[in-house]
Amino acid sequence: MRLAHEWKEIQRVPRIRLLRGEHARESILNPAQETVYLAACPAPLADVALLLLDTGLRLGEALSLEWAQVKLEPAQGAKFGYVTVLSGKAKSKKSRNVPLSERVVKMFGQHGPAAKGHVFHRADGSPWPNSHLGQQHSRVRTLLKMPSDFVLHSLRHSFGTRLGESGADAFTIMRLMGHSTVTVSQRYVHPSPEAVELAYERMTAMNLRRLPTNSPTVTGGDVAVAS
Repeated sequence: MRLAHEWKEIQRVPRIRLLRGEHARESILNPAQETVYLAACPAPLADVALLLLDTGLRLGEALSLEWAQVKLEPAQGAKFGYVTVLSGKAKSKKSRNVPLSERVVKMFGQHGPAAKGHVFHRADGSPWPNSHLGQQHSRVRTLLKMPSDFVLHSLRHSFGTRLGESGADAFTIMRLMGHSTVTVSQRYVHPSPEAVELAYERMTAMNLRRLPTNSPTVTGGDVAVAS
């Protein structure tokens, strides 16, 4: 932008600010790094980190989570258990349900069926402060000689990146991660040529299923009626 201003392509340099609640942190964990990182994490970081990786919750949402919000059994017609996140950084503060992976369900189950209060808590039952998890993460990062931009928020960012790589659309990502605007979610969506082809294949197959049996079809430039 400064160069464009210097070349007089634009009249002034616009001020650019990030959307609320998000930061330009691009560090993510690949599967090999994830295995090493989680193995090195002490309690309660190990459990919290796993939850962030597989649900995309913000650290504050994870630490404020109570057992009443955790449903290990799927709702009727669903395939996964879920957690209900009561509020996020979005101004609307709408609750959202986020599915639970098999390994997160197993982790929750290790706390016992009679668990109450906060999921992650100190001996007196109060939730762990963000700073304690941050300090634990910092020590693990130093031990493993990981880059300084690998922060706890990077676990949430890894979740969003994996959603995008799996073919999830921006609105699905927005719903799962609790973004305030789809613009934030769109940065995780980078359709590959294969994904574009697959989406088009699905659409054409759907169109064919919806066509009535006597609808006209085009063959060799002629219109024919399918029998």
